[in-house]
Amino acid sequence: MTQKNNQLPLLPTTVIGSYSFPSWLEAVREMGKQGRLSPGQVEEAHDNAVKSCITDQELAGVDIITDGELRRETMVNFFSMRIHGFDMAGKMKPIGNLDPTIQMPDPVVVDKVKRKGSLGMDRHFVFLKEHARHRTKVCVTGPQMLAKRATNEFYKTDKELIFDLTEILNVELKNLVAAGCDFLQIDEPIWVGYPEDMPWLVESFNRLVSGVSAKIALHVCYGNYQLKKLFKGQYDELFPAILETHADQISMEFAVSDGAGLDLFRKYNTDKEVVVGVIDVKSEEIETPQTVAKRIRSALEYIPAEKMYVSPDCGMKFMPRDRAFGKLMSLVEGTRIVREELGGA
Repeated sequence: MTQKNNQLPLLPTTVIGSYSFPSWLEAVREMGKQGRLSPGQVEEAHDNAVKSCITDQELAGVDIITDGELRRETMVNFFSMRIHGFDMAGKMKPIGNLDPTIQMPDPVVVDKVKRKGSLGMDRHFVFLKEHARHRTKVCVTGPQMLAKRATNEFYKTDKELIFDLTEILNVELKNLVAAGCDFLQIDEPIWVGYPEDMPWLVESFNRLVSGVSAKIALHVCYGNYQLKKLFKGQYDELFPAILETHADQISMEFAVSDGAGLDLFRKYNTDKEVVVGVIDVKSEEIETPQTVAKRIRSALEYIPAEKMYVSPDCGMKFMPRDRAFGKLMSLVEGTRIVREELGGA
């Protein structure tokens, strides 16, 4: 019997979304743009990359996997370039507030954002579901991330832009559910950078998932680009407002900060599940399973085992593949150690 048909074990393991991006796939995309490869050949390359990603996650033993987001240009541009209102010419902007020299060319909002048609995530999910033996989820970049990683030259406020993006993405989430997806993760890695916006960010999130019949996770972190932390905010600035989101799970990175913020789940009571980051994705060093087990034990001081999932801190797009796979192996083995200690193997 496959994993899909089994109950999840105690302390289920999962990933945040992206997986090590192969340089050869970037070369394939470039050859496609040049006309040296047909669209079908480029699509075949994406299919093969996703199959390889699935294999890595399942070989490592991860309980809930993704397609590695390997079909997406970036976690932002995949969405922006397929939504009306964004000019992808881009302007260089700092990413985060820790180091202004870390910049990327972000799109410009030049018109009211509107849905142009399906983003294709439902089709990508069907491919993942057909080829995966383990349980699956789909990660979707949230509206605040899309808004803040753009230069707004149309809307009076970013709040108006975010609420319009919310309505567009709500349709996409419902399309994913219609395609059979029962687990969706919303990625808002920069909430920690804008705690003053929390009251209406929570409102926009709840609109985003309104009418979406699936398990919902909300992932927040300190940002992650080229293995670097991007924001200097603190989790406590998000509490207790973040617990008012209509999410079944709150997912956060804790390995990079030595568990700072875990105590918030003791200070503020919640029935939500908590996905605890126990793998530092900003370091290429592969943790030992014993280190992972120690981090899980520390988290269990604040979060009940039956409410806890474990994962890497964030996505692994910028991690070399051998390092990424090694970290997943340690994630699974470290979790197995603690499961046995709890009698839940």
